[in-house]
Amino acid sequence: MKKRNLILIFLAFGMWHIAFSQQTEVEKYYVRADTLFISQLTEAYNTSTEELLKTLEVKNDRREDLGFGYQLKESGKGVGSTSFNYKILYYKNEVVAYELSTYIKANKSISLKNLYKERLSAMFKVSDDYEVEPIYSGIDRAGYPLDGAEKRTDNKLNKIMNPFAGIIFGNRCGIVMNILNNRELFNEIINTDNCEYLLYSINPATRLMTVEFYYCNLTEFSENQKNSIDLRIEELKKVPLLTRNCYGCNVGSELTEKTITELKNCR
Repeated sequence: MKKRNLILIFLAFGMWHIAFSQQTEVEKYYVRADTLFISQLTEAYNTSTEELLKTLEVKNDRREDLGFGYQLKESGKGVGSTSFNYKILYYKNEVVAYELSTYIKANKSISLKNLYKERLSAMFKVSDDYEVEPIYSGIDRAGYPLDGAEKRTDNKLNKIMNPFAGIIFGNRCGIVMNILNNRELFNEIINTDNCEYLLYSINPATRLMTVEFYYCNLTEFSENQKNSIDLRIEELKKVPLLTRNCYGCNVGSELTEKTITELKNCR
C-alpha cells in the first residue's frame, strides 16, 4: 500500500513538473514576443506617426463617423501577454490626433514587472506602481471646436469636446449601469454660458448631451441665446449622421435628427 502511494506521489509530481515546465516556456515566449514588439514600437514612435500606425497594423476600416469630416478609429494590437490599445482621430483621412495605451499585468512577478517597466519606459511614463500613462499626440487639436466658434482656453471644456472622452450618448449604461465617463465629465462643466459653444464639439455625444441640457433647461436661457442655439441645432439636424446611443444595457445607432427630436420633449 505504501509502495503504491509512493508511486502515485511520484506520478503526480511528474505531471506537475511537466505542466510547470510548459507554463514556464509559454511565459518565456510571451516575454520575448512582448519585449521585441516594444522595441519595434518605440523605434517606430521615434520615427513618425506613419511608422507607428504601420507597426500597430492599423487598418483602414471600421471608423466611426463623427460628422463634419471627422472619424474615430478605436482598436488595438495584442502581442504576447499584453496589448496596445489606440484611438485615432482623422479629419478627411488625415490623422489629427491619437491616444496609445497599454498596461503591465498585476499577476506578473516583480522581476517581470520591472523588466516590462524598463522596456516601456523608453516610450511611456511608468509609475513605481507599474501604472502606464497613455501617450497622446495632437490632443489639443482634438479639443478644438468645429467651424463657427472660437476656441476657448478651458481645459475642462477641451476634454469633453475631445472624442477620446467617449462618443456614446447616454447616462448610465451596461449591465451594472455605471455612469458613462463622458457624461460624468459633461455634468461637471455644463452651464448656460458654455452650452452653445459645446454644440460645436467634434464629439457627437457631447453635442447631443448639450442639446439635451438646453431642452431640459429652456427657462434658464435668454431669448438671444435661444435664437442662436436653435439655429445651431437645426444645422446639426441636417447632418446625416448615425450616433451611438445607450439606453439601459444596449448600445445602438440612431440618426442624429431622430435623437434630437426625441430630446426636444424634455420638460
